[in-house]
Amino acid sequence: MDDWACVEKVEQNKQVSYWLYNKKPFVVTVTLEVDTSNLKTTASNQRQHIVNQVLQGYQRVKVLELHPINTKGRIWYDESFYWTPGNMLAQHQKDAVYQYPYADGDYFPIVQGFGGGYSHSGASQYAVDFAMPIGTPIHAARAGMVIDLVEQHSRGGASRKYAKYANYVVILHGDDTTGEYYHLRKDGVAVTQGERVAAGQLIGYSGNTGFSSLPHLHFAVYHAKPFGKYQSLPFAFEPRSRS
Repeated sequence: MDDWACVEKVEQNKQVSYWLYNKKPFVVTVTLEVDTSNLKTTASNQRQHIVNQVLQGYQRVKVLELHPINTKGRIWYDESFYWTPGNMLAQHQKDAVYQYPYADGDYFPIVQGFGGGYSHSGASQYAVDFAMPIGTPIHAARAGMVIDLVEQHSRGGASRKYAKYANYVVILHGDDTTGEYYHLRKDGVAVTQGERVAAGQLIGYSGNTGFSSLPHLHFAVYHAKPFGKYQSLPFAFEPRSRS
């Protein structure tokens, strides 16, 4: 995933200012953590400063200004920066109904659901894995905008070392949560970044890339959190009769 956001700093006459900049047209949650010595804000002399900020598309904001405590002494500062797509202030539309992420008339068994002991814990507690042959058409479970995608990888396996090789599509929903579709095949994305998609629209083809022990689709709804983290959210699929 390309960097979406960056931190900019300006030091002048022992005063240090920090700006946060979203380089994409999509909402992002960023965290700036600054450790200091002989620097303060107008409100506090504390040594550590943490700023959590939601940035809308291409937004640039000044978030921190530090001044020397002792103008004759040396100043020191060191920063860390984190980001994740989505809005940490999003309120999941709990009554939203999600379509199954495959074509009407098809059926694929769930091989790991909410709280699955193999890999659905922590941030991915509320994910669902559908076993399906490689190349199965994948359809959007909910309408939104495509904000991220990867499709160049061909590697996968039953070890977390393969996680970085997953192909995927991320769709930003109207409530600023994201629907994420993982383990797609190489060159298996059928949408483009920035494209608006309808529920049920073809978005790609399943595969076995990344941290994957068998061909399947991993689907979950996520909420952005500070420090570059995220958390899956409970959701419900629309009932569908099996023909």
